[in-house]
Amino acid sequence: MIIVYTSKTGFTKRYADLLAEKTGLLAYPATKVPRELEKEDILYLGWMKVGKVQGLNKVQREKIRAVCGSGTGETAEPDPETVIARNDLAKIPFFYLRGGCFPLKEQKGVDKLMLTAFVRMLKTREPQDSKTEEAIRIIVEGFDGVKAENLEPVLQWLQEEGEWRQ
Repeated sequence: MIIVYTSKTGFTKRYADLLAEKTGLLAYPATKVPRELEKEDILYLGWMKVGKVQGLNKVQREKIRAVCGSGTGETAEPDPETVIARNDLAKIPFFYLRGGCFPLKEQKGVDKLMLTAFVRMLKTREPQDSKTEEAIRIIVEGFDGVKAENLEPVLQWLQEEGEWRQ
């Protein structure tokens, strides 16, 4: 098995690197998997946007054994069941990894425009709840939720599958 990932800002790559370091599995960006490893089973990691795991459609579906999606929320958003349905993962284990984002002032181009508009929209929401306030704070100030302990469920699954021994 190999780790294949798609990372836009580096948070998902950090998880792939941590997994590789802990398990000894090789990790590759989805665009750079060596030809000789294309037949290997895949543990796929991708960043999430509106409940979709990015880059998943570019990986050989029949080779995927499990999928990890990373995002800024405490849990997969909008909820794990919706993420599983939107990504057609009913028969594939799905793990959520809390990733992060850079502060709004460090964003560029279309991402900055979209996030600025999103923050404006969130600020007009009534009533303001703690989840909305947290979303605004994460976007404006940035957030780094990458932690080795977040990988525990993935490591347990790999151990159960016989792909890794602690």
